[in-house]
Amino acid sequence: MKTAKFIKLERRVGHIASRQACRQLMQVPWERFNKAYEEYIRWQAFALWARAVVELEGSAPSWLEAILRKRCRGFAEETARSRKPELLGLALLSWVHNRAFEFAKEEGWLDALVFYGFRDARSQGYWAYWEHCENEWKKRRPASVPAFAHWRRSALSWKLHGDVDCAVVAKAVEKFIDFEGVVFWLCPLIQTAKVQLPAHIALELGQECPGLLEFVGEEISASYEDKSSSWRRMFNWGKDHVLSHAKKEGWLDFVLPQVSIHPRHVRIVDYTALWCQSRLENSPLRYPSLRQWQRDAENYIIVSRK
Repeated sequence: MKTAKFIKLERRVGHIASRQACRQLMQVPWERFNKAYEEYIRWQAFALWARAVVELEGSAPSWLEAILRKRCRGFAEETARSRKPELLGLALLSWVHNRAFEFAKEEGWLDALVFYGFRDARSQGYWAYWEHCENEWKKRRPASVPAFAHWRRSALSWKLHGDVDCAVVAKAVEKFIDFEGVVFWLCPLIQTAKVQLPAHIALELGQECPGLLEFVGEEISASYEDKSSSWRRMFNWGKDHVLSHAKKEGWLDFVLPQVSIHPRHVRIVDYTALWCQSRLENSPLRYPSLRQWQRDAENYIIVSRK
């Protein structure tokens, strides 16, 4: 059992790692980071599949070595010299960090890539499915070793929480972050004493999320309550409508933490603080479109931060 002192230290270390990952994330344009992020998650799947194969066979079979030589230049030669081939899977993940994403390491944002990539719902599914294969294959050897593409599809269908696939969770996370983007875009207007959406903003909101436009018009604009309460009510509306299936099926409490550690969510939150401050000096008539706001948020970077 963990002691209270150890738990406190563990949380502190996690908080430091989270701050460092956020700092690195904000130093890279979103398009560049996201491309590497998606590739990193796939590489995790490949490394775990290779590890499962090696642990099943006791060493890397010739057909796997051929795949490694083609896909991971220089790695197969290093493995051939190793006295412990059963550690191939762990060594491969190290190769991924140092070679496949050498550019991210040199540019100073590899830690962010690993931090967020490892916590993605799909990565969690890959690791959970790998553990399942390790246990089941020890009990009964499969008739044939699944190819990587087949293994990865099976992993994406693996149940993470109750009876929901990790791929379904990942899609729900993306969908809610899209909704968050709309709310954060409206943030400066919602903070005014009386909400009055400019005509062009109301028109675009009606096209993007008509239900939210109706909610703002009926429940938020006419209200003089504390604006933090209005903010919470908008997000609660999103939980009820955007994540209605998750709420109905009982896995909403699993999706929301995944949202909070997704790099796109982290970037949006960080950018919104600057966005709200800058809007105080601008006329509502010059309020940018949602598409422009999204481009600004994606291109926003911080060169250095203490």
